[in-house]
Amino acid sequence: MTVDLLRPDPGEPQRLRRAPELQRIRRGAYVDAAAFTALPQHQRHVVHVRAVALSRPGAVFARESALALADLPHGRPDAVHTIGDLGATGRRSGVASTRVAIDDDDVLVEDDIARCTPAYALAHLARVGRQGDAVSALDEALRREIVTKEAVTDALGRQGPRGRRRAEWVIRFADPLCQSVGESWSRVAIHRLGAPPPQLQVRIMTRLGPRFPDFLWERPGMRLLGGEFDGAWKYGVIAEANGMQPVDAVIAEKQREDALREHIDTLHWMWEQAFRPALLRPMLERAHIPVRSALPGW
Repeated sequence: MTVDLLRPDPGEPQRLRRAPELQRIRRGAYVDAAAFTALPQHQRHVVHVRAVALSRPGAVFARESALALADLPHGRPDAVHTIGDLGATGRRSGVASTRVAIDDDDVLVEDDIARCTPAYALAHLARVGRQGDAVSALDEALRREIVTKEAVTDALGRQGPRGRRRAEWVIRFADPLCQSVGESWSRVAIHRLGAPPPQLQVRIMTRLGPRFPDFLWERPGMRLLGGEFDGAWKYGVIAEANGMQPVDAVIAEKQREDALREHIDTLHWMWEQAFRPALLRPMLERAHIPVRSALPGW
């Protein structure tokens, strides 16, 4: 879904500001308010990026902003990120500028908007961004075969030393078997708790067909334990993929879950636990998954 940006003719900005059906994104850029509100949260940042591109046509977008333009996970950035303008003034009017030179090979242009390549943006975010955001973005890029770990490592070598060890860890940790942002954040939470790393997307045959739990742990002397991240999006995706109504998708998923429990135990959590490992810890402990002291996060 896209939202068109509107630019006022000379002398019209007052009229546009007073128009109740329009929302101002930044100076000189407006959108239909209802259409903007209807956008998923992760798509709204693209609108802000395109609004900046109108007033700064030479800008090269970086970090989360470049990933948003590439339709990759990018968290919830608090600014539009640019790079390469050595005369930029840091953070101003909602735009954060990284004042370093960037090679032409690390820039691509689509729809007249310049942005860092996915590999460069992923390496940059891994150096200085939130751990969960960086892992989820790289997991998705690997799953969709947009980048390779080698390409991201190569791009990292053309960047500064700040956060290099963090970025190297993100690259090692990323896994294309991860199926969603919530699963990526969950993996980071599990790691930070010092719990054993689970297997991902293991095939388990049930009476209703194969199931692939998000996570799977072996427990000595006990049944296998499956772990499932349950974001609200999950049932909408299931419904859309199978031409069902969401309520029917919930019922069908419950039936498949009951069939899976005939083979393994299962543990479910949601965004609150994925974002806050301290809330996930007692759930894992009650399920007899050993948890060490929480590791420091970035």
